[in-house]
Amino acid sequence: MRTCAKWAAVFGVISVLSAPAASAAPDLPPITPVLSSYQGCRTASTVDTNDIPWAQAMLRPDRAWQHANGAGVTVAVVDTGVDATSPALAGRVANAGEDCVGHGTFVAGLIAATPRQGGGFTGIAPGARIVAVRATDQAGNATADGVANGIRSAVAGGARVIQVSAAVTGGNGALAAAVRDATAAGAVVIAPASTGDPDKAVPSFPGAYPEVIAVSAIAPNGAPVRASAPEIKVDLAAPGAMMTGIGPRGNGLFVSGGDAVAAAQVSGAAALVLSYRPALSPQDVARRLRDTAYPPPGNAPDPLLGSGVIDPEAALTAEFPTAGGKPPAVPAAVHMPPPVDTTPEVTAAVVATAAAVVIAAVTIAAVIIPRGRKRGWRAAP
Repeated sequence: MRTCAKWAAVFGVISVLSAPAASAAPDLPPITPVLSSYQGCRTASTVDTNDIPWAQAMLRPDRAWQHANGAGVTVAVVDTGVDATSPALAGRVANAGEDCVGHGTFVAGLIAATPRQGGGFTGIAPGARIVAVRATDQAGNATADGVANGIRSAVAGGARVIQVSAAVTGGNGALAAAVRDATAAGAVVIAPASTGDPDKAVPSFPGAYPEVIAVSAIAPNGAPVRASAPEIKVDLAAPGAMMTGIGPRGNGLFVSGGDAVAAAQVSGAAALVLSYRPALSPQDVARRLRDTAYPPPGNAPDPLLGSGVIDPEAALTAEFPTAGGKPPAVPAAVHMPPPVDTTPEVTAAVVATAAAVVIAAVTIAAVIIPRGRKRGWRAAP
């Protein structure tokens, strides 16, 4: 059984059964990338919860916030637009307006939503600013030319990170050129690796281009959402199933998923990296995200997971050599699970996970240290 759950990646032996279970409430209304022909604009959600989403418990972006929270970095969301009335993004969105579909608002929230009062959902980089770039029609349908124009608008808006959620199944010269120009301008371009249903996934553009960080989704058990990856380029993986987040028309919560949703968390991590290390090039940022990711089984790139699941804190703090090559071969700091919080806001699944990790750590200490050395990087003081 494949697994790249956070604790399994660290200790190498923990079963996927001990990964955090999804805490998304079953009654959260769904958000899809495209509206069906019979749907009107997305209505507000009246559901709220202080539960910590499983993806947040896995990635622990709060550990990186002592170093940087995304402040000073602008992230463009090339999607269906971003709703101007979202409290979680208030005052930090340029070009906000109507988002009929709600997908762009959901993605923007995963990247940069402020922490909710009482705990629960928050974005990866809550200090980042968002530039909303609509690249679809009102129902969420996109074209290669529309996405290309959206990327150029993102660069013109000063974005250092460009999240292209509005992916298409075929590229063209205009889209390829827009990606090249964005990278040359110093922007990190991040997009879903595939589009379509998990069992009918096809390569998506611009994710298929070499300059783009293509992201695939994992489920709460750490396994890839897709069962196969024919001709699909995957650079990194991130949580992308049963994901909790904000939506349009208020402060209620929604649920969504897919590679585009997974890509949003990589965009948030990229914003954290650039907030802490603003002089990095797009290639430097991509390298940090890849080389500090929790590796797939076998410590080799995987067709479904790429270099592995992102680790936001390590991407910021790892000390790399100034010249080319791998990080220095020194013992790595072991990532231990977060302290158990006994308050009702923390789900029982997360508590059970932490307990399983502690037990595993005691019994396999002899395995952890060699694996840490093999990673070849260390956390900065």
